[in-house]
Amino acid sequence: MRSFKESIDTLLAVLDPAVQGSAIETLKKCRRFEDVDALAQNGGWLNPQGTKPRLRLVKHGSGTFLILSYDEGWGTTLVQSEFWRR
Repeated sequence: MRSFKESIDTLLAVLDPAVQGSAIETLKKCRRFEDVDALAQNGGWLNPQGTKPRLRLVKHGSGTFLILSYDEGWGTTLVQSEFWRR
């Protein structure tokens, strides 16, 4: 079982700080599973509207979390990570 930090680090590893700094800061504010879950349930947008590509945190039915990249109406999965409640 991975720690919360390892799960967050998996999500952060694919993001480029120079381009997606606001998404990184949004994810770093999450301190526990409930924060990540709430973020995903409240829309999950990780960067401001108008940013290209737009990033979204989504909770999959299996319980894993994904970061999706939306650009020109197309969505692409960037990364998937499991989180465990303690």
